[in-house]
Amino acid sequence: MTLMDIRRIGRGLAMIFSRDSGQRRRLRYHFGRWIAKSFFGCYIGGDLKLWLEDQTFWRSYRMISPHNEQMGERTYVVRELVRSLERITGDTAEVGVFQGRTSFFIRQAREQGEHHAFDSFEGLSEPTPQDISKHAKAFRWKRGDLSVGEQLVRENLAGLDGVRLYRGWVPDRFEEVAEHQFAFVHIDVDLYQPTLDSVSFFYRRLRPGGMLVCDDYGFATCPGAYKAMHDFFDQQSVHIIHLSTGQGLVIKP
Repeated sequence: MTLMDIRRIGRGLAMIFSRDSGQRRRLRYHFGRWIAKSFFGCYIGGDLKLWLEDQTFWRSYRMISPHNEQMGERTYVVRELVRSLERITGDTAEVGVFQGRTSFFIRQAREQGEHHAFDSFEGLSEPTPQDISKHAKAFRWKRGDLSVGEQLVRENLAGLDGVRLYRGWVPDRFEEVAEHQFAFVHIDVDLYQPTLDSVSFFYRRLRPGGMLVCDDYGFATCPGAYKAMHDFFDQQSVHIIHLSTGQGLVIKP
């Protein structure tokens, strides 16, 4: 045992018996990080982040996703990005709606224009070899994964005006919005070909200063989405901002 180890044990014991609630909280936090990393291979970021105390956000979030708080950070990022686009005209869109959670917050944050939501409501299409992850711990997608019924999505979005749902496989119904311009587009389809089809269609219709977010960009489980983003945007000489949440953000010059 090194002197450093002895000091760490001493600090830990001091925290356990401290009357300072802040000290005890820090102990719980560090112990939780150690458990997550040592036994589950998970990373826990910094604590006491103010967004976690946004009760208005969490009330709405839990109404739609009461059992899946892990998506809260990415959803919050999308909401804040949309809020920043007040001066950019145009509609918003989401490809890959799932339960409607992200579309809800996009529309809640921006009443300007219309919100166009696309989904097969039959889950994922057939994965291709480009969608097979080489990461040892990554699972493999199969056709029909992430299927959610259209009625549930309609119920989750029922209180919002200006939302249009398009049922169909990517990109079959995109031409119905070909004449629209967009301020914000969210793409969450996990696989290579639908991601490529989506960015190819919507980026050309994105207003200058508008934003496109790929939800799956930075995840080892979605190599196809990462490849599709680079296959398209590298040719455009456009930088993809890799957010620590795993999202890929593009801002149109």
